[in-house]
Amino acid sequence: MDQEPRLDRARVRAHEETGPGFYWLQLELPADYPETLPGQYLNLKTNEHGFKFRRPFGVVEFRREPQAVLIELYYAVVGSGTEAMSRWRPGDDVDCLGPLGVGYSVDKAQPALLVAGGRGAAPLLYLYRLLKESGHASIQFAFGVRDEELLFGMDRLQETDVLLASDNGSVGFHGNILQAIETERPSWLLGQPVIYACGPEALLAATGGFAKRHALQAQVSMEGVYGCGLGLCRGCAVPLVDEERFLMQCLEGPVLDAHRVDWEKVPHV
Repeated sequence: MDQEPRLDRARVRAHEETGPGFYWLQLELPADYPETLPGQYLNLKTNEHGFKFRRPFGVVEFRREPQAVLIELYYAVVGSGTEAMSRWRPGDDVDCLGPLGVGYSVDKAQPALLVAGGRGAAPLLYLYRLLKESGHASIQFAFGVRDEELLFGMDRLQETDVLLASDNGSVGFHGNILQAIETERPSWLLGQPVIYACGPEALLAATGGFAKRHALQAQVSMEGVYGCGLGLCRGCAVPLVDEERFLMQCLEGPVLDAHRVDWEKVPHV
């Protein structure tokens, strides 16, 4: 973390259901709120009855306004915490701990290949904007989903930069997004691009293998439930290649070098 996290009372500015069980959430925070980078996250109290742990949410957008900081999040209702969140209304206060974790480290000299799986597109949309605004020479965005209806944020991307894939063939390439890159856009692998990925752990593990085959650097943002966000509860340990210690995702990640992770020992992959 580049700065110490802090506790704040955020306020809901807008909250919209974009599809069945999927929501955009805009939060207002104090104007002096620390800069929050793509890949970093906020830990929010969701206030559901009887549950004390916070929930982590990657940042989709960060903008500094004259009187406030605006942060956008995107989430799906997957349990009691996010179900409680879905009832939030504009003006509601939210207990917020952040910014937390380590974000993406951009190599300005190399092309950028952003690989998103489902909701994992969230921090990559923010990274894409920053890369565009900085004049980064080459930016490609590969977005894979199960079904076309799960796409989001497309209005924030330039069509010429985007490759789509879907598991059921409802949009773009019929198959996973890594197959789509190799089949439809092999030219994107020229020039030694750095891969910046986020999505389900199975996709991240596959991205690690993909990067190894093509001799590419790859940074992956792991998805986990971080009860504390401070490395204390030890619930997000990641096994490393040729290292005896485990890495705490919430503190030393969630963005990690894909080649350091021992994917064969990662649960759920």
